[in-house]
Amino acid sequence: MNQTLFSTHGRLTRRDYALTIGALGGCASLLTFIALSTLLPVSYFVATMFFRETATAFWILLITGIILILTCAAALVPLCVIPATVRRLHDIGRSGWLAFPLVFMSILPLGLPTVILLSFLNTFGGMGQVPLIDAIESADDLIAVLTLSYILLCVIAVPILAAFAAYVFLKKSAELPNRYGDIPVEEEIPSVRAAFFAATGQIDRAHFIFRALVVIAAAGIVLPTLGQSVLYPLAIIGKSLGLVPTGAEFFALFIGGAVYPLATLPLVLQRLQTLGHAKWEALLVYAALLPNLLCTAAFAHLIGRPNLVDESTIGDAIIEEFIIIGAANDTIFIALWSLCGILSLIGIVRLLKTDE
Repeated sequence: MNQTLFSTHGRLTRRDYALTIGALGGCASLLTFIALSTLLPVSYFVATMFFRETATAFWILLITGIILILTCAAALVPLCVIPATVRRLHDIGRSGWLAFPLVFMSILPLGLPTVILLSFLNTFGGMGQVPLIDAIESADDLIAVLTLSYILLCVIAVPILAAFAAYVFLKKSAELPNRYGDIPVEEEIPSVRAAFFAATGQIDRAHFIFRALVVIAAAGIVLPTLGQSVLYPLAIIGKSLGLVPTGAEFFALFIGGAVYPLATLPLVLQRLQTLGHAKWEALLVYAALLPNLLCTAAFAHLIGRPNLVDESTIGDAIIEEFIIIGAANDTIFIALWSLCGILSLIGIVRLLKTDE
């Protein structure tokens, strides 16, 4: 199944198309998670080593990096989905050229960072330092026009793209062989619990990768949503009763997005059993989540304290809070993040060992 993710030949059923989209979405989610997790220590290191105004440099690097990472993910996913969509169109007897709207869908996200970055520059007083904007009397007018144009474009494009996606997903397969191939045969898979949440048994590398990516895609949506809709209200109630510590409500709000790759733990344990490795090696795989967990706890504690700092010093206060997330100084902070990343890389490489 993995070998055909990017093939444009043959046909693809609705179920396999949905699973393929899930796997590609999981891959994008995982790479984005890794990039965002790496961005924080890198931004901190660059800001403290090369800039005098540490807080300003940190926030510029961090926000710009987040925008670029999310934009790349949003632009690349539709392009990666094109091969599977071509095969799905073949399955309903349509030409693969009808997948062209996905190209436009990959271009659409590029307008958002343009608007955000211009607004960001304007906020920090940097618009006058941008040559192309020097001649414009009001940067606010430019940003307003661009924002309105982008919103109008989205209002027109999103319903069209949604209708296209619904057609591709919901249209039944052709019941007979067509010019694109024979009727596709779906691989028989066990129940959802057995396929994605069983911690025992055997699983080969190809199925492990595919199923883990599908789980990551689902967990990236479900766990943050649960944190916001279930844990956050409970933490608010607990705070009002004096049962939870300061910042617990914000910790509940952010924790789902900080550790959602943990949802793959059953598959990781199953893969370790298949390879004959000890179960404790799962700690290596998820070591990179430790800095995220500590950072989330520190940030939640910071913003959970009322009247902590005034607006002019909030940037410095947050950076200082990041430094003391269990580390004595900035060197230990960077070392902790790097060490956990290396341990996770080792654990993942061992998981992806070729089947014997």
